[in-house]
Amino acid sequence: MKRALTLLLAVMSAGCAYYNAMWSAERYAKDARRAERRGQVAEARSQWAQAAVKAERVAIRHPRSRWADDALTLQAEGLARSGSCDEAGDVIKRVRETVSDRVLLERVSLVDAECALNARQPVQAQAALAPALASRDESRRSRAELLAGHAAAALLDYDAAVTHFERSHETAARPALARVLITADRPTDATRVIESLTGVEYATDRPDLLTRLAGTAGPPAASTALDRLLARGKRIPFQEQSRLLIADADRRFATGDYEAAAERYQRAATVAPAATSEAGLAALGTQRVLLTGVTGRAELKPIDSALARLTMEPGAGAAKRLLDLVRQVALIPEAPAAGFRAAEVARDSLSAPALAGSLFLAVADRDTASIYAPKALVAALSMLPDRRDSIVAVLDARYATSPYTRAFYGEASVAYAAAEDSLARDLGVQIARTTVPLAGRRVDMPLPGPRGPQLEDVEEARGAARGGGRMRPASRPAPAAGRDRPPTPAGPERP
Repeated sequence: MKRALTLLLAVMSAGCAYYNAMWSAERYAKDARRAERRGQVAEARSQWAQAAVKAERVAIRHPRSRWADDALTLQAEGLARSGSCDEAGDVIKRVRETVSDRVLLERVSLVDAECALNARQPVQAQAALAPALASRDESRRSRAELLAGHAAAALLDYDAAVTHFERSHETAARPALARVLITADRPTDATRVIESLTGVEYATDRPDLLTRLAGTAGPPAASTALDRLLARGKRIPFQEQSRLLIADADRRFATGDYEAAAERYQRAATVAPAATSEAGLAALGTQRVLLTGVTGRAELKPIDSALARLTMEPGAGAAKRLLDLVRQVALIPEAPAAGFRAAEVARDSLSAPALAGSLFLAVADRDTASIYAPKALVAALSMLPDRRDSIVAVLDARYATSPYTRAFYGEASVAYAAAEDSLARDLGVQIARTTVPLAGRRVDMPLPGPRGPQLEDVEEARGAARGGGRMRPASRPAPAAGRDRPPTPAGPERP
């Protein structure tokens, strides 16, 4: 009797342990699904990993129990959705070979498809999804539609991808739909989807989608989508609203649309909570826009004062860097090389074309015999298109034989390369020299690095002077690789 009682207690204890382990695995899976709905990807993966561990213990210790198939299926789900598809492969295969329950096979078809997508095998993913797409369960069918959408998008079948994403009720389906619409060059439809993503679960999707939309349809399209999103998303936190507006302003600034950028920076400053890095970045953006209209050193004083105040606010790093550049330009140089360098900083780092143009002219006026003078005049042409005729007249009258003037008129020469070599030495750029001179080479080429203007500056100025096109008065793009001037200080980091 005692022996029988002991055996009964052992069986009951094993049953309780088995039940507790399975219950724990299911609880972790439930928490993982909840985290996925909230857009908490890292948390969901952690919970799925825990579910896989618990389920594996049940499958190993109780392989003949009535819940063994459930445990094996949950183990496959946990491994796959925690990012361990390599380990999940064998478990998925065992489920397909040993399990006959339709519901469990539908569940494993989802993780099989997910792993196929991770392995960039969209055709295999589509084949695996057949049972789940025909499921009677709405949640499994909805997830199958999401995965089928990703598979179709990977195969460039955008129409099918849109259809699948629209059928899915998964949290990730709406952002995925917006992305495929952007890729399919349907910005109007994409905007309608983006403006509906007002929930907190889409916080990480919103900036990415607006950036993608700007890249394909242009910054104005992204601005329109953002305005509509903010009009509907009254519950989007103010700090996030200000970050989205600052990013939008940065995009408009980068394309030279300074008026739109100023409006976005001011709006961001209005919604940003006080004493936050967002408030400081919005105010910094306003100063960056003001710099684009500065025409002389005297106009830098109020900007200097504003930036000095911003260096005392949260997130002051960018303000300090910009203030340092402004003060470099504000100093009256003692030598032509320093003046030329200051003009380049104004042009390349401060995006202040009018100021850069005036500084280039100052270099030419201060020492008319300097080797920098004709080069500075050519550089000023692209910054000050309204003074083109007078600058060209000075080039013709004073520097007719200069290699820079001859290059301006399309006459490339060895003297041009020699002049660039001399300027590189003057500015402290190391010159790359060959041990044995190559046949026909008369000058050594400087090492790549920013300085300017290079031949493209000459071509641009010459084209404008001949009436062949409108010169760009706005900010210049970053110097291309191979430019042979010493590195100018980096501009302020984009917020």
